[in-house]
Amino acid sequence: MLYPVLKGIEGEHGPRLKVIFREFPLMPNHPHSLAAARAAEAAGLQGKFFEMHDLLYENQTKWKEMFDVRPAFEAYAKVIGLDVERWKKDQTSEAVEQRIFLDGNRAHSLGVKGTPTVFLNGTEIPFEQLTPEGLRAAINQAFSKAGQ
Repeated sequence: MLYPVLKGIEGEHGPRLKVIFREFPLMPNHPHSLAAARAAEAAGLQGKFFEMHDLLYENQTKWKEMFDVRPAFEAYAKVIGLDVERWKKDQTSEAVEQRIFLDGNRAHSLGVKGTPTVFLNGTEIPFEQLTPEGLRAAINQAFSKAGQ
């Protein structure tokens, strides 16, 4: 639910705002979250992390109840122009597993318990403020502090 809010705010600010996404698949509550993380990170190895990330979030209601998400994710890989055979292999590669593992370690060290969790300049934004208005206010305040 936060995805369209962040995309909109990111579009409003352009290059002034840098969004960094970290993986934190919530297994077993979200059974396909690890597969989605692997799909995005494997796409990232071909320079298309956010392209895959966007398709995953834009289509989440379509695939979240599927028994097998592989065909859907493979179709997304084709849409964004990945070398699909390489992408398939990369999903279970050491590099992808390490990225997800390190993101999980980082999240635990920061006290992250669930998703979405948003940090702005190293400070966690309270869950109640993860609204369009709350995020805009926090971002504008950060810009003001930075003199922008």
